[in-house]
Amino acid sequence: MGAVNLMIASMKVTDRAQQRWDAIVERFRSACILHRDGKEWESRRIIKEELPPLIKLWMQMLPSGLKEDAKADLRDMFTREQSIVDQGHKLQKLFKETLVKRIIPQVEERIASKYRSLYVTKLEENKVKRQEELAGSWVRPSYSEEQKHTPLGFNTGDRRVKLGNVSDMIDALQETDSEALADSILSLDDIVQGMNEANIDPILKA
Repeated sequence: MGAVNLMIASMKVTDRAQQRWDAIVERFRSACILHRDGKEWESRRIIKEELPPLIKLWMQMLPSGLKEDAKADLRDMFTREQSIVDQGHKLQKLFKETLVKRIIPQVEERIASKYRSLYVTKLEENKVKRQEELAGSWVRPSYSEEQKHTPLGFNTGDRRVKLGNVSDMIDALQETDSEALADSILSLDDIVQGMNEANIDPILKA
């Protein structure tokens, strides 16, 4: 961990105690992130099962005269980590909104334009090929025109999208994937880690 995670008491104890403190900070931060991500069970498990023994072992490494400093370290760390995760969550929402509404649609539209061109070209090639096959054969197709032109498709939620309808396909993929793509890009864990590495304390205290 960086210097922002140093405890008051750490200046007077061993590296082993500092390592234990770093583990406490990391696990509490994970609990806060899980809580913000809606994973309440995992968050509570860390708070109730993992942190108490870690804190107990850490406290046992400290001289008796540093117990009050240690309690102050814990209170400050809890407040600080919760604040950083809260701010990280707000940043994540802002970044996600920008991605979903602006950046991802622009990228998808560029891909869609290229796809439309390729799709039309392939459609024309298949049409010509089919006409050539029919012109060179005396055998009547065993399927009806209605069957031949029945488009395939896929479902997105309650919506049925025909594979032949390029516009509907692109719209459906945008609706289905933009949110998931933004979530995968904007990990709250990564944002919070970046804020810690940037020593965000002055911003929190402003």
